[in-house]
Amino acid sequence: MHDPAALGAEISTIASRGTCLAERAEALLEALRHIIAVDAACVTLLRPDRSRQPPLYVRGYSEAMEDHLATPEFLANVELVGLHRNRTPLRVVDLPAPTAATNAWAQYMAPAGFCEGIGIPLHTGDGRYLGVLAAHTDDPTPVGDDIRDLLTGLAPLMAYAMDPMRTVSALTGLVTDAVAGVVLTQDDTVEPLPGLPGHRLLARGSPVLTEAAACYADGDSQANFLVPRSWKDRNRYWRTTMLACPDRPPHHASAVVVLRPPDDLLGLGHRELTVLGLLIAGWPTAHIAARLQVSVLTVYAYLDEARGKLGARTTAAAVMRAADRGLYLPATLTGQRP
Repeated sequence: MHDPAALGAEISTIASRGTCLAERAEALLEALRHIIAVDAACVTLLRPDRSRQPPLYVRGYSEAMEDHLATPEFLANVELVGLHRNRTPLRVVDLPAPTAATNAWAQYMAPAGFCEGIGIPLHTGDGRYLGVLAAHTDDPTPVGDDIRDLLTGLAPLMAYAMDPMRTVSALTGLVTDAVAGVVLTQDDTVEPLPGLPGHRLLARGSPVLTEAAACYADGDSQANFLVPRSWKDRNRYWRTTMLACPDRPPHHASAVVVLRPPDDLLGLGHRELTVLGLLIAGWPTAHIAARLQVSVLTVYAYLDEARGKLGARTTAAAVMRAADRGLYLPATLTGQRP
């Protein structure tokens, strides 16, 4: 048998690679060839909405089986045998007789000549179920208990290698003072961000996330803006940071949005931050005055104050500095609409 320590080191190396998930999945399955027979194999990952568990990487199966892996029925089979909640790999020989007679094994695997196999559930250290790494063979000899126990010990490391949220979570490390965060997905849902709590301001449909999504849609890789901590108290703020996710799996994640302390606001008050936000949104001065129910001269007074605090000579320079430093309240967060 391959040295367990060497195998663990090999899997650790795979996990540390900056490659895409599919490449890491293929590398993991190649590493497991040291200890188990593999004629067909796949890695399936649970979708965020938990409706399906399609394959990320697959080889050696029939086209019909590959199609089946992407169906809700396959996920139902996974849940039927308990791989979504158990941490111990499951061999075909371990399947209850009724399950073996009705699940995908009887419909797709046995007719293709496969006799044995093992499914390794992937659970992260923080308890999230990711999916299954499975390998099958036409050899009727099941994996031994010692190998199964070894795979049980290595499963958390394999889950770490296949965790789609690792890349997303790494973005959070760029914001060391974050106090709350979520993940925005491409289908407009909101997911928890591992390592950070959620927040009412980051709930699905909130104006904060609407603004963050708009920044992402505009092609920004990063955006910062302020948000009142309470809609009743508009003199205390959070700084909101949006970080676009890379164009690699998890393909469903579009951006990370976090809340953090506002740092130095340079003495800018609520009205000044509001006016700067409206100017960044492209509002003309007269329109700003009408919506704020003040005179144009008052708006200019706010701008004069803002220019001085930002150290800018012109309004254009002040707007650019406010946008770059995230020192503004977006129009969507101040109740203003064009």
